Amino acid sequence: MARWSGANGDGGSRMTVLAAFLATSLFGHVGAAPPQRIVSINICGDLLALSLAPRAHIASVTFLAADPIMSPIAHRAAGVTQNYGRAEEVLALNPDLVLAGRYTARATVNLLKRLGYEVLEFDIAESLDDARAQIRRAAAAMGVPAAGEEMIATLEGRIEIATAGQGASRPLAVVYGPNGFTLGPRSLSGSLVEIAGFDNLAEQAGIIRVGQLPLEQLLLAKPDVLLVETESLHAPSMATQILSHPALRDLRDRITVVEIPRPLWSCPGPWMADAMDHLAAARSAVRARAAP
Repeated sequence: MARWSGANGDGGSRMTVLAAFLATSLFGHVGAAPPQRIVSINICGDLLALSLAPRAHIASVTFLAADPIMSPIAHRAAGVTQNYGRAEEVLALNPDLVLAGRYTARATVNLLKRLGYEVLEFDIAESLDDARAQIRRAAAAMGVPAAGEEMIATLEGRIEIATAGQGASRPLAVVYGPNGFTLGPRSLSGSLVEIAGFDNLAEQAGIIRVGQLPLEQLLLAKPDVLLVETESLHAPSMATQILSHPALRDLRDRITVVEIPRPLWSCPGPWMADAMDHLAAARSAVRARAAP
């Protein structure tokens, strides 16, 4: 099981060499001109473009980038042209780099590739290592590798602070959402739960990425911490009714409950450290409950 091992300990020189290599591999040589018209058709690409690229080089991001329910930096999308991932929108912008997700807007991505546009696709990040790699790929593709390394260093530094003094104990935590879905260790949020010093009930239940955890199984496991994404609490639907189940309400009175905004651990970026701060607070609350 992977654990957090801290920031890279071999200094900035190796990072500089790596950044130069990535820039060289993507642009032919370090001095090549970076893309001037970046279009993102994926929320995670939106966030990296808005955080790393010069504003003048961002031609468009998706409408999700300006939605605070989906974006931790929605304010940065103000004034940027929005798109809905449609091919005609992207083609009209004449991009020299398109950021896309491996599983989203496939018709658009396939057409852009056939027409010869430069498309950088991202898989779903499943770990902190994946997050680092995606930040580096995006920063290099946008011609700002140094900004990517700075983002990673900031993220790692904050995680180091959030995980300091954890101790040997590993309280049991569970991420619980609509329809009883939970997230296992091979998910970005699940990996942060482990790094924060918790055992994940989803993993004990054999759920590796995402799956349904029966409420009865959750109650029998008696977790120390219940993690609920804030947005799920305010989305009226049949799927969210399980979060109001009387048994779950009773459990909330006896264990530590933490609400974490979904955007903080859905996509790679420095906002992941904000999620870690919530998890660190949960560990402190568990210790306080256990104190005589």
